Amino acid sequence: MNAIIFDLELMKRFKKGQLSEIVEIGACKVDIHNRNIVDHLQIYISPKRGISKSTRKFIKMTEEDVANAVSYQEGIKIFKDWLGEDYYLCAWGKDDKFHLLNQCLRYHMNLNWLRNYNDIQIQISRLLKAEHALSLKSALALLNIVPTGKAHRGIDDAFNTAELFLRFQPELNLQTNEVTAAERAKHLLKKRKRSFQGNRSIRLPDTTEN
Repeated sequence: MNAIIFDLELMKRFKKGQLSEIVEIGACKVDIHNRNIVDHLQIYISPKRGISKSTRKFIKMTEEDVANAVSYQEGIKIFKDWLGEDYYLCAWGKDDKFHLLNQCLRYHMNLNWLRNYNDIQIQISRLLKAEHALSLKSALALLNIVPTGKAHRGIDDAFNTAELFLRFQPELNLQTNEVTAAERAKHLLKKRKRSFQGNRSIRLPDTTEN
């Protein structure tokens, strides 16, 4: 069984209520038995309205990256096909699951693949005797690990998270799970509330005749 250590990067938001949209998936595949990275994957995703200039600059996208970006549906298909059959999905925090779940529900996509999610930030922070959840940068610094690549780049953060995973793998308690009905319902309720609020803000044209 493999561990998929992954990280997401999102479109930069500038106003409250603006949708969170995934623009990069970076992932490393770790062979748990042999304790080494056996593969990696980077996918750039372009929302329907494109990737903003500020986002491209923030996550260090090149013009070639922008040209090769795919739709969310295609990006998730590539990711799913790459995962294999038996795996743990591991990320630094809970947010990555939230964003995948939210966007898949928005596009009415199957969620059977979004399983065995483990937040390794909490476990590793505890193993490092931290009083609170550590940032990825802080955890690396405590172990004197020089970060790979550039900050705020999904594939580089995935490699750095994988480095921490390998350091602590024997002590990590990886859980099997799946998306629950309660999680689905929570996201769908939020979606309906956003839709309702959006409809309330629409002003109808004045059709009164003079």
